[in-house]
Amino acid sequence: MAGRISETSESLSPRSYYAHLRDSHGESLESIFKDIDDGTNFVEYMQRLRNPATRNFVLDFGNDDAFCAIDLEAMDFQRLQDSVKPNCFGTRWIHIWNPEQQKDAIKTITSHYGVSERLQSMMYTEPFHEKASSPVIPERKSLSRRPKYLSSQTIEVELDDVESKPASARTHQPSSFEGLTFGEVTDQIWHFSSVDYGPRYTCVGYNTLFVAPDVIVENGHDLPEGTRLWSWLILCDDGTLISIQENPTRQIEQLSEKEQQAVVGVARRNIRFIFSGISKQHVNHSRKDSLVTIRVRQFHDVGPDQASIKQEDGASLLFYYLFDDWVSSFGLIAKRQHKYGVSLEELRKKMLDRPIVDLVDELHWLGRRLGVLKRLYQSYELVMTRLLQRQRLIREEAKITRHQTFSIGNTSSESDFAELRQGSIVDGNRLRSYDRSVGVALSSAAVARFERLVDRINLYCLSEIETCLLEKESLTFLNFNLIALKDSQAIEKLTRITILLAKATMLFLPVSLMTAYFSTELQGVKGQYSQAQYWVSFAVIFLLTVLVLTIFGFASNTVEGKTIYRSLVKTFFRRSRDRIIGRGRRQADEDR
Repeated sequence: MAGRISETSESLSPRSYYAHLRDSHGESLESIFKDIDDGTNFVEYMQRLRNPATRNFVLDFGNDDAFCAIDLEAMDFQRLQDSVKPNCFGTRWIHIWNPEQQKDAIKTITSHYGVSERLQSMMYTEPFHEKASSPVIPERKSLSRRPKYLSSQTIEVELDDVESKPASARTHQPSSFEGLTFGEVTDQIWHFSSVDYGPRYTCVGYNTLFVAPDVIVENGHDLPEGTRLWSWLILCDDGTLISIQENPTRQIEQLSEKEQQAVVGVARRNIRFIFSGISKQHVNHSRKDSLVTIRVRQFHDVGPDQASIKQEDGASLLFYYLFDDWVSSFGLIAKRQHKYGVSLEELRKKMLDRPIVDLVDELHWLGRRLGVLKRLYQSYELVMTRLLQRQRLIREEAKITRHQTFSIGNTSSESDFAELRQGSIVDGNRLRSYDRSVGVALSSAAVARFERLVDRINLYCLSEIETCLLEKESLTFLNFNLIALKDSQAIEKLTRITILLAKATMLFLPVSLMTAYFSTELQGVKGQYSQAQYWVSFAVIFLLTVLVLTIFGFASNTVEGKTIYRSLVKTFFRRSRDRIIGRGRRQADEDR
């Protein structure tokens, strides 16, 4: 039965093609595959894509038709892969959520394209998420009191402490890799990425950070807020695109049901955008959502703007748009008022209002989060660089192959043909000694978009993160400078108070000496001065003391009430200059 389907299915219509396929219960797959160009089916599928219980879907589409089925079993995937897609379908999109719950389906799908068992096990590994915890600060006392030589009893106690720790804590030790899973690696290293090639596939894996509005998902002081999910994209040589996304349940299980739905909605947002863009029903809304409208399918009845999309480009364009989740990047770091820029502005205002050392700690953790985000986008750049390098190699090999074929096909004489054939045999033996490059060639449209995405990430994301890091460094120096300025102002204020007290002491010192003179018991002094003479002398000496202290203050630049002291000569010169300039301006105004 499968053999007859493979021979005749290329010319079948979509409904006839699915009618020939049977599921594990012997029923036709025609009942579960529906046309998403139909308005009712389109609305139904868009709602089901929002449902967290939806596990997978298969979408076959071409220029004229697009059929989709949701929640297929492993046997259904086997039936689809054993048959040949009809000519009306150029692309098959298989998407899987919660891969750890669908191991058999992933094995069935990927084994068809020669994916290794090791790579398969990575695709359906159990998700791992370490709950956020405060950083552990080592005690300085224990370090200073630690004995230089350890006894055997001490070593045994420390070994017992290590063994008594839970397994999750022991796996984080550098020398222990027992029980280490791929999910733990992707959770610990956010900028981890994977690019693998096979004779029939190109596979990339990467982390993506999703941030839902008004939903805070803490990952610790040194990691950005949001839900980190690992994704796989597998482009196959028969126009099939397989996408797998990690299960976010462990990261959001502490949230409310409403918040969990919001996170799942953001994580599936790009999938829904692409899915809706494939249907003809989305054409009516494309003008409103021009920035998020994604086109991987040509519509004959839309207009000339879609003429550049070919049916064979569908899988490559789908591969690109699944990788380029521009909406998430725009909300995370690319837009002007992103949260990291807002946080830096708030810290700057706090510094100008009250500079304290605690703000430096906040800047430190903000810098750590920005560093993680920078390495995350650098991993995207690395993935695209490796993809583009592989595409150049594949295109060069294809060009050489076409050139050799053209050279052999244009020989005219039999002797020349014999010589060329002999040479081609030698060249062929030489070429067989080298491994043929693996991987799947992307379409020119997808390659151009990947090249543009590299520039966009550098210009809009990495440059913005670098600007935030530079601003963070400048704010750190600003905070220390403001603290130093605050201390210097406090010292200056204290110095002024001290000078004021010293001047007050100096102010009453001559008067005190005069009073002591009037109160002496010396002959010729006692009883010789009246009370009026005493107060006149008191006033004269007091005024002379004030005058002397004032002149001394101007001369020594210790006059109270000025932040910056200036010398008497500079002060006199600048005041004279200002008066002359002021008179000149007044005269000019009067002349006008």
